[in-house]
Amino acid sequence: MMTKTPRTTPSKPIPINPALVWDYEIPPIENQSNAFRRWYLSRVLIRGSMNDLHTIGLETIHAYLPDLNLPTEIRRFWEWYFNLPDVKPRYESADAVSTTDHRSNQ
Repeated sequence: MMTKTPRTTPSKPIPINPALVWDYEIPPIENQSNAFRRWYLSRVLIRGSMNDLHTIGLETIHAYLPDLNLPTEIRRFWEWYFNLPDVKPRYESADAVSTTDHRSNQ
């Protein structure tokens, strides 16, 4: 899936909730590939708790959202959220400039 405008990717590793990855070997935090991050973020948005969302942070969700494999209703919710008038201005600068393209690190 291609993004219309590049987004800034968070450079810090994502803390992993082992309860959400019963079927996957968790890589050491310093070896997280962006493919793993995309997979894990999709898992959090589908099965995670509010605590998992808080741990990951909205900036990370926003940065990866265009490239996540999500059910339509979940994707629509997050697209709706990030386009709310009170929320959208917080993330517009992230849409305009990209310092790291997270799709390039497979």
